[in-house]
Amino acid sequence: MKLYFFAFSLFLLQMSVVTKIFSFEGIIPDFLTIFVIIYSLRNDLKESVKMALFVGILQDILSPSGLIFNTLTKLLIVGVTFSMKDRFYYSSLIVKGMLIVVITLIDIGIKSSLIFFKTGIFEISYYYLVYLVLNFIIFYLVTFLDETK
Repeated sequence: MKLYFFAFSLFLLQMSVVTKIFSFEGIIPDFLTIFVIIYSLRNDLKESVKMALFVGILQDILSPSGLIFNTLTKLLIVGVTFSMKDRFYYSSLIVKGMLIVVITLIDIGIKSSLIFFKTGIFEISYYYLVYLVLNFIIFYLVTFLDETK
């Protein structure tokens, strides 16, 4: 239950003014995606799917866009994380970096595709690269702080 409250707190943090500290030109890292990845790496599939559903539905309910792409992407993130988790040695820094890059690219691709199907507009800009780098940095900070304690 504590982790669900923590996920809700991360959601509030992501939606608040505090995120301006972590933003770059208005682009905010997705703390909840990073949380779902780390949670999936440390827990079994059933618990990870429950958390992904909770986080995705929370984001979608409070999203003004009316799309359900957060729930879909969070569930796919759990699937990709589990498919990669058993194939690689998780403690390697290179593997951690590649994992966050691949999963963030999948997240971007799915969200862009769903937006394309809804609006007919498909755009790839440098903002996605900045979003990827910010997620990468936050993921590394979290895993580094976790390893040092």
